[in-house]
Amino acid sequence: MKKLFLYLSIFCMTIPAFADDLVLNGNVSFDWATKSQFERDQNIADIKDKIYQNNIVEKYSKKDFREQYRDFLKDKDREKHYIEISEGLKENPTERLAGFYAKGDKYIYMYGIEYKNDISTIYYYDMLGNLRYIDKMSENYPNYPYYTLQYRVNGTLAGVVYFTSKDTQYVYKNGNFKGVWFNDTMFNSKAKKIMTRTNY
Repeated sequence: MKKLFLYLSIFCMTIPAFADDLVLNGNVSFDWATKSQFERDQNIADIKDKIYQNNIVEKYSKKDFREQYRDFLKDKDREKHYIEISEGLKENPTERLAGFYAKGDKYIYMYGIEYKNDISTIYYYDMLGNLRYIDKMSENYPNYPYYTLQYRVNGTLAGVVYFTSKDTQYVYKNGNFKGVWFNDTMFNSKAKKIMTRTNY
């Protein structure tokens, strides 16, 4: 069960944000496999420095966190959102939506909402409409590069994802590099494929 939760946590930390409809991208090249180990290690360290120079809060008190997000702890429009996502809707007049599926795209197990009047936070709910995670976006979002801080509902930092483009995201947990996503594949620091995703 712990292993499943770990994979779910990493998967959730790497959910592509909603910026792809907002930002025009140039050509993206991914040279992770052709870089030397020194270059990869330097790249990992440079991005970590960019992220963690901003005095990231690793843990809010559960009480303070729940107080700050009390209006979002429960999705009051859960049924409406479920229907919209099930029908393939990616946005409505006030929100951008994303569904996350299990069992070969048959079952929604989590969904995300970004409110158009405040794009600084994305909220992730389970199928009962309970808040599970939030993504706090850095100030330059939706312009690349930007990063997201993902917090669990208990106020603990689950991880940080640094987006250099829609196609490329660097994932860190507890200050440690976990991997870099390029499209649907994650590579470790040695340029070995370690994971794939189906929601890209």
